[in-house]
Amino acid sequence: MTKHLLFLLSVAPFVQAAPALLQPFEGYTFGKFEEGAFLYADRNYQMYKPPEAIRGMDFLCAEIDGQLPVKVLRDGMLTVLTPFEGSPYSQASILKKHGFTLREDIPPFQPHSSNACDVTRVWQKNVHAGESFTLNKWAIIAGFDLSNQSCKLSDNVQRIVDQLKGTPYEGYANDIGINRPDYLVFIPKQPIDVTKRDISKPGDTYNDHFQVIYKPQNQMLFAFWTQASRESEPDQHIAFAKSADKGRTWTDPVILAGSHNKKNPGLLASWQQPMISKSGRIYCLWNQQTTSAGPHCGQMFGAYSDDDGETWTPPKMVPMTVRMDNDPADPLIPPSWCNWQRPLRLGQDGRYFVGVSRHGKAPYDEKFGCKIDFLQYDNIDDDPPVEKIHLTHFSTNRAALTAPKLNDYEPAAEEAAIVKLPDGRLFAMMRSSCGSPLWSQSRDGGVTWEPTKQLKDHHGNPYKHPRSPCPLYDWKGCEAASGMYFALVHNTFDPSLPNAYQPRGPLYLIAGHFDPDAEQPIQFAEPKLFAPRKGGNSFYTSYTVIDGKGILWFPDKKFYLLGREIDESWLK
Repeated sequence: MTKHLLFLLSVAPFVQAAPALLQPFEGYTFGKFEEGAFLYADRNYQMYKPPEAIRGMDFLCAEIDGQLPVKVLRDGMLTVLTPFEGSPYSQASILKKHGFTLREDIPPFQPHSSNACDVTRVWQKNVHAGESFTLNKWAIIAGFDLSNQSCKLSDNVQRIVDQLKGTPYEGYANDIGINRPDYLVFIPKQPIDVTKRDISKPGDTYNDHFQVIYKPQNQMLFAFWTQASRESEPDQHIAFAKSADKGRTWTDPVILAGSHNKKNPGLLASWQQPMISKSGRIYCLWNQQTTSAGPHCGQMFGAYSDDDGETWTPPKMVPMTVRMDNDPADPLIPPSWCNWQRPLRLGQDGRYFVGVSRHGKAPYDEKFGCKIDFLQYDNIDDDPPVEKIHLTHFSTNRAALTAPKLNDYEPAAEEAAIVKLPDGRLFAMMRSSCGSPLWSQSRDGGVTWEPTKQLKDHHGNPYKHPRSPCPLYDWKGCEAASGMYFALVHNTFDPSLPNAYQPRGPLYLIAGHFDPDAEQPIQFAEPKLFAPRKGGNSFYTSYTVIDGKGILWFPDKKFYLLGREIDESWLK
């Protein structure tokens, strides 16, 4: 009896202490320990029967890999679940270092799976304001005060998430909320587990190059994206969906080009380029693989619709008559090209204009790499048949934009994002192998461009960025020339790593304003955390302004298709 009483006294402080208040975890949702609860944001692991001592306790639903900083704002109790000491995943050594105590009265239990390494113990501590620590894979933080945690999804997203309950996709709910979307366009129907997919149905677990356009005549939104089972798989195709209520709901996608499934694979269709003519005709052009070379080697094909995407013309080829110096030497192999941003009305007399990424090696190049030239669609507003669309190429071959030699990595300037400045200049920002984004400007409507330079902040320091997409948009609208801009950078780069393809981590928004007297005519502010997900932020995005509201459309993890409003608070 005495031994039992002493044991109760030893654990009583843990049971009675008020929950601690922690610094908010941006973008994450929360759950309660109970049967069927999804335990992680990025895994479909559901909890088996929890111990009674923690049943009903609130917990943070984050990625299983951890690495989230935990900072205590107010004294109180904090609980952590992690595998037993001796498991390769146990965080017990870190917890002991920070003064946590193992709850010996709660026996080891299996929270999920059948792996012995996941057998779990409960640790607790009365933490104090100012304490901080970081845990690795895997640990679940629980039992803290949620009063200051922002975990509410937008009504648009919450409505769809609620519909997932009781379906095989219920586990997506926590993951979807991490990058704080306001709109949800598409969730894959095929299982994440590749062994459970139906190869006779469209592969839809890879979703990328997400292009949304707005038709003001009837206030409809049209979404086009590259889709497949996995990037560059044989079933890569162009998907299309639309919304008649300004993005609240979307139709199921239809396939415009490429392989419909892996059971009957065809040639890849990728990197779609939607445009709307003045009459309202919708064009969709894309890179169509026509040989075994790929995925960037292809001819330009397209189709159009005169009934808002209900029906489409048969695919036809757009003549690309100009060969570039770094195109394949064999004329039977198509050029290597990719347009990742949608064409905008930034060309001469408001014609559609876009930057073209071209991989290859010209005879005068030292290394294989990537350069940028520019393409103008001259007659879209004349409603031509696809095979009679006329193209004009600018800044080609030796005049193409290249990366300055700042390191020994493969030289790459690629994926230009273009905005118009209030004085008429065009400004392009692009990803590179230099450890930062590059920029260039044109003073003659995109015909010629100045040599590229590193994008710098107002202190003159280059923004850090790996070889990863770096979108740039005019906040007032893609062709507005408003002088108010925003871009996205990863704010990290390690020059000691073997190449410029590096772990990307979260994305940060940098607000920009026009400065006509500065060498770099858009001056950018300090980075603000925008997409806190620790990986999978490969933002091949687009941007629309509807009723004065700016929406960034982005593929999250190249899996979900989401939208997020960019309000004025980001520009301050």
